[in-house]
Amino acid sequence: MSEEERKKKDQIKRRTRGGVIIGLIFISLGVILLIANLFPSLGFARLWPVVIIAWGLATFVSSLIPPFDVSRLFNGVFIGTVGVILLYNTLEIIPFDFWLNLIALWPVLLIAAGFAVLGAVNRSSIVSAFAPILIIATLILAVIYGDVIFKDRGLTDFGFSREAGMGVESGSATVDFAVGNLNVGATDMLYDIAAKEPIAREPQFSYTRSDSSIALQARPLANARSYLGNQEREWTVLLSRDIDWRLNVRTGVSNSKLDLSDLQVSDLRLEGGIGDTMVRFGDKAEQASATIHTGISRLKLIVPRSVGVRLEINRGLSTSDFQNIDLQRVGGDGAAVYQTLGFNQTEKRLDLNVDMGISSFVVEGY
Repeated sequence: MSEEERKKKDQIKRRTRGGVIIGLIFISLGVILLIANLFPSLGFARLWPVVIIAWGLATFVSSLIPPFDVSRLFNGVFIGTVGVILLYNTLEIIPFDFWLNLIALWPVLLIAAGFAVLGAVNRSSIVSAFAPILIIATLILAVIYGDVIFKDRGLTDFGFSREAGMGVESGSATVDFAVGNLNVGATDMLYDIAAKEPIAREPQFSYTRSDSSIALQARPLANARSYLGNQEREWTVLLSRDIDWRLNVRTGVSNSKLDLSDLQVSDLRLEGGIGDTMVRFGDKAEQASATIHTGISRLKLIVPRSVGVRLEINRGLSTSDFQNIDLQRVGGDGAAVYQTLGFNQTEKRLDLNVDMGISSFVVEGY
């Protein structure tokens, strides 16, 4: 076979493989959007990993097109496995912090790289195939035996608190949380913070007061974001119910429950990463605003029906996203805007601005 014929044959093979991948991805997208239209409770936010599964399946099928490509076959299995695990995440079968715990197994990547190098040096596709096989096996074992592999490594209790002070009218609180469970609520004290952290990892906390205002900041010890295998790591941050707060919360891979129903929070800034987030608002502030950014997560906002609510979000919503509350779309060329009836005439108002990644979203009234 001449060089020109060989090049032409390779081009046809690449086009065939590319067509298989693109075709299956289009099919999966169409199926997801059809299901989202017929069953809004599922929607794209929960089914998007099907696209990754289709990508893996297409790569697997394309490897069978002559000549047989063993490395491409295992790459397809790897991609499909990742897609299945992500689907388990979005369907709430496996928690999102599974991926953070996997970092504890990073030496497996070195072993896999070693097999890949040996395979390349010896020009052995069988040896090279051990690299994806090892990673695939690690993912599957982590799913099945995660409770054993990622067992708790031991936690210690830390605490910071201060009695309520005279003359304090307002405060700002910044909570920088990484991995685990975060709870925020109200107390009769000025503040009461309890943290479960690995031994010798006491959180960094600062408190300052200027006239009638205070400022609090709590964050993990340096490099604490690399903690692994501590799914029970937990912070409980309780703030005075008697002063007006500006609250800033940043989370990583975590489950966050912010019960603000008994707090005067006039401004909330929340930056979430991966995990479940619930925010329960109250009606103690006359005018309140909240700006929320999330990544791959499930977000639930619970709002009192006694308050006028305005919601601006970077995507359109359906009636299934609202529970026990009547929010009507009022416009928005870019972001979608929703309001409760008579928002501009209500005595107390809550202004929500939500920017979401790949997430599921619910607003519930109480």
